Amino acid sequence: MKWVASILAVLASFAALIPLTASAQGQRDPLIAPSSGEKGSRFQIVGETGWIPGEPVTIELAFTMSDPLTYAGPFPYRQQVTVLRDGTWSFPIVLTDDLGLPLGSQPGFIVVRATSPSKTAQNAFVYTVGGRAVAGAEAIADLGFGPEVGDPTVPLTAALFALGAGGLLLTSGAMRRRALTRSGW
Repeated sequence: MKWVASILAVLASFAALIPLTASAQGQRDPLIAPSSGEKGSRFQIVGETGWIPGEPVTIELAFTMSDPLTYAGPFPYRQQVTVLRDGTWSFPIVLTDDLGLPLGSQPGFIVVRATSPSKTAQNAFVYTVGGRAVAGAEAIADLGFGPEVGDPTVPLTAALFALGAGGLLLTSGAMRRRALTRSGW
């Protein structure tokens, strides 16, 4: 009966961690890396999940100084890519005047919208000027450019490892006790 209580204690301790990490913001799709830069900067736009292989994806870019996650248009820059067999796609961008965006002396956001027949996703790149970012850029950046601290993979892996290690310890202890009992100790 002690081993059942031990397993339940281990499970309860790791179950308490899961809501803390799951409530933190994860990454937004499409992923943008790096999350900020100036004119001449290069960044990569990557669609990682939920895209159907072979579908065309239209990448649209726009510049705004307001909330980029609710921006609805217009989008002066447009390109197409195709989703790869593994359900991902990637598109590099260099911030130049050729994009048709009003990149000037004002910091703001480059809104990135990716649309396919089955999915639409929107994220933003923080456009800086002389190291200055528009007010509120920190909050937008915290919404998920790349893997975040809130990713539950690490605690879940640790929980499975602890559960497996605990199970092996309990099993070997029980087998050892049985062997000692049979030998007369």
